[in-house]
Amino acid sequence: MNSRSFAYFILLAGLLSCAAAFPMQNALDNNKASIWFEKEYESYFKPNADDGMPPVIYGVSVSPSALKIGAPRSEINAFVHDAGGIEMVYADIGNRMNLMLDLNQDGRYTGYCGSNLPPGAYKVTIVAIDKSGNAAKDESKTLTIRDPNDLNSNGIEDSLEKQGAKDLKVIVLHDGNLSDVAPSGDRFHILPGSALTVSGDKLEKIARTDGVKGIFRDQKLKVLALPGKSSGPSSLPPYVDDPRRDKGYTGKGVTVALIDTGADSGHEALAGKIVAFKDFVNNQTASYDDNGHGTHCASLIAGEKGTGVAPGASLVVIKVMDREGACYLSDALKALDWCLENKDRYGIRVISFSVGGESPSDGTSLLDEACNKMVEKGLIMCVAAGNSGPAASSIVIPGDAENVITVGAVDSFGTIFELSSRGPTAKGDTKPDLVTFGVDVVSALAESKSGKSAVSGTSMAVPQVSGAAALLLEAKPDLAPADVKRVLLKTADDLGPPGQDNVYGYGALNLTGALLSISATRFGLEPPVLEEIKLNRNDCPVGEPVMIEAHALGDIRTINANIIGPDRNLEIPLDDFDGNGIFSARWETSFWSPGDYQVKVDLLGKFGEVDYKAVPFRLLEKR
Repeated sequence: MNSRSFAYFILLAGLLSCAAAFPMQNALDNNKASIWFEKEYESYFKPNADDGMPPVIYGVSVSPSALKIGAPRSEINAFVHDAGGIEMVYADIGNRMNLMLDLNQDGRYTGYCGSNLPPGAYKVTIVAIDKSGNAAKDESKTLTIRDPNDLNSNGIEDSLEKQGAKDLKVIVLHDGNLSDVAPSGDRFHILPGSALTVSGDKLEKIARTDGVKGIFRDQKLKVLALPGKSSGPSSLPPYVDDPRRDKGYTGKGVTVALIDTGADSGHEALAGKIVAFKDFVNNQTASYDDNGHGTHCASLIAGEKGTGVAPGASLVVIKVMDREGACYLSDALKALDWCLENKDRYGIRVISFSVGGESPSDGTSLLDEACNKMVEKGLIMCVAAGNSGPAASSIVIPGDAENVITVGAVDSFGTIFELSSRGPTAKGDTKPDLVTFGVDVVSALAESKSGKSAVSGTSMAVPQVSGAAALLLEAKPDLAPADVKRVLLKTADDLGPPGQDNVYGYGALNLTGALLSISATRFGLEPPVLEEIKLNRNDCPVGEPVMIEAHALGDIRTINANIIGPDRNLEIPLDDFDGNGIFSARWETSFWSPGDYQVKVDLLGKFGEVDYKAVPFRLLEKR
């Protein structure tokens, strides 16, 4: 404010304060000076008299204009001008609102868009509203999101291209029949698609077929274990809880599915434990293990004689790994399908999956997506972080999937296993989720009646967490996967740097503390809840703003309002600006069609919990 403006302000303020000494109605009725000063005051501090002109948008830029999934965000800039002042500017990208702010007060509005959108080209629609409600939009720019495995966006994973006519093992995601372009292959449903072996020179034709969504390499997976060095358990420090010690629960009534190399049902530790066996390798009907890894893991879950965390639990064993401890991604997808199809038949609640990629993940994989979907279907997925440490960002698939419980390994003193994989993930998420014993872990030895062996790796940590989940479900059967994950992580014993980190996650599994917390609910362990949502009106004409308010409590990852209308939808992020549990946002209705709408608010908790509420709304014809 310059000196002339400041003097003008002082004069106005002084005269208005004098006028305020008289009754307001008197002033307005009898004092023309008061009326004049009030108008001057309003026009000076609220210079938004409607000139009927929309804002002017120019100089729009999107940088970079193309992003790989998992890459840093793109910056959107636009200059916006209106003589009456700007009320709001945002960019609509992929039906999601990205708020833009004039941080330097120079008319240059800046916003950001992340890369967490499906691959494709997106129109960047910038909408600006002035203080009188006049609106303008600009649709001159686009943002392209690229799959890091398919940078040329032709629907074929880049590693499969230029392979000539040699046969390739691929996974084709599709929603139709491929019999006219490729041999019939193994089908799976958790991600609708087929596993095929086809000549590399046919990939382009398959990719162009109606219904085909992408062609991906059918990559190799392996068990995540190494030979141990000791033949017996070491003494445990008092601050690390041993999940295999008696907890008062056994996992009775809970079934855990083990996807692995099989299991030796003849070992005394597993006698009577295996209620079902499925062999995708050799099509045998009786449970066996020609590698040993699966038997070791099975006994850590439900073995007798002190080897298992949940000796009362039942086991369903799915053999997908061969005698070398390896399989293909398509085999794992078929195993997940089988678990989903048979979960009610056998009462499967938990899946123990000590299998992972051969190298650190460089982005979201089909296996990550499938495991996330399994959790959405109500199954607890316990997976290995991998043995690719100690380097940062060494988590292997599917350990970087958001909804799974990713497990790292520590020794008997709570020190991280040197090879235990570390985070963050390619998307920047903190992993693993927690750790437990995975060094020189003693368990059942396959092809022996009562023998034991010591094995190391994150493979050994996973089945112990799976058994821990079974005990929680016995204690409280109505727990959802997100509840189990929240309780296990928030009761873990913090190790390493204070708080969650990319080495130990939330810390070492404390099954004793987890069981105590659900028998007498501890403060801070409750799931997040969306208590209510409010709109400032039930209807309004096109062009008038609607304020959305949601009251929510707990550990919250995101809260979004979804505007669901007759011809378009929009997701608007809600923010708790002052930390009081009230999340709010503004829906600008300019450029929307009159009609009946639903305003649905979705809550996503930090550990995968979901909640929502919805209210109806009617948008009327513009006045």
